Amino acid sequence: MLRNKLLYLVILISLFFFFILYVDNISLLIFILSIIFPLIQYFILLKISKNISANLKIENMTISKNTESKIIVNITNRSVFPISCATATLKITNTLTGEAQMLTTMLPVSADNEQGIKFSVSYAHCGKIIITLKKIKIYDYIKLFSKTRFLNVSQEIIVLPSLVPVAPDMKTALTGISENDKFSKVKSGDDCSEIFNIKEYTYGDKINRIHWNLTTKHDNLMVKEYSLPISSKILLLFEFCIESDSETEFYKTDTSIETAMALSNFMIHNDVSHQICWFDALSGALRTETISSDDDFSEFLGAIFYSGTYKNSYNSFIYHESESTDCCFSHTIYISPSISDEIYHNFSVLKNTSNRTYLYIKSTDMEAPEYFKTTDDINSISIDCHNISDGLAKVII
Repeated sequence: MLRNKLLYLVILISLFFFFILYVDNISLLIFILSIIFPLIQYFILLKISKNISANLKIENMTISKNTESKIIVNITNRSVFPISCATATLKITNTLTGEAQMLTTMLPVSADNEQGIKFSVSYAHCGKIIITLKKIKIYDYIKLFSKTRFLNVSQEIIVLPSLVPVAPDMKTALTGISENDKFSKVKSGDDCSEIFNIKEYTYGDKINRIHWNLTTKHDNLMVKEYSLPISSKILLLFEFCIESDSETEFYKTDTSIETAMALSNFMIHNDVSHQICWFDALSGALRTETISSDDDFSEFLGAIFYSGTYKNSYNSFIYHESESTDCCFSHTIYISPSISDEIYHNFSVLKNTSNRTYLYIKSTDMEAPEYFKTTDDINSISIDCHNISDGLAKVII
């Protein structure tokens, strides 16, 4: 726009000398019009700016990583003058990672009309994305002047982590569980405190499960099937931290939540109730959700991205260690993108759990320390950012 102003100034000076050299009515009229013309342009620009509005629309409010999202900017011109050029500026911010980018596009808008333009954007990292239409800038017809309308209209998109399938050889060992009061309605188990079903004896059934009273009534051997406890007291404790603003840290944070999601989803589909625990940076407190259905799982995903990340790599564990002394778990699975000799030791002697699994999120070029291999009280497993499934295959719940 500065270039246009300089060019117009050169033309105006040239017309002034033209008027001096050729003193007549035509040269005077041309010079006067050249002075009035910018004023007319500015008046039209003011008129348009008072009759312009814009809105922001998002086609999909929830998407997966690396999936294109359509962002639509609509500009409405209610004046009788067309807009030859308008620019819309968008700011896209990932509140989880802190990444931000600006997008600017240019479009014309007819008189008394609405014009829309679509952006296609994909996101490499999960989190809550805030898309803000910052401003609309309109220009006069020869781009001497401009007028800016600051709008700050925002919409939110939740970018979900990838749901990694758990390897089929992953085992479940619901042992050491006591005081269960919830039992599966679709699967039998070994808890003799609750009878799941009565059936006729088949080869392989245990003799001590024969129901002798019903056997005498039916003249056939009848066998009791015991119930499967699903109130398993399993805890998934994971860190949702970003130590530094690097791409590696962003991938580690994604992997941490994807690992927790994969384990939780596996347990839901195997009818195993459990708890998920993480540190809520916004409230400054530990947050725990009980997961026993797909609805609970969805609510957890909705809550996690409104919690925010933190710099301290071990907030979840530290707060859990100090606040959860009254809770007892059959198995605690700790998921962390960082490792510390002190935290590892404290986890190995954690008193409110029977079994311990430490899942360490690592990049491909990092090796776990030696003390990972020397503690029998913890099942230590490395989870590769680019190959989560292999690590999860070693987990025994």
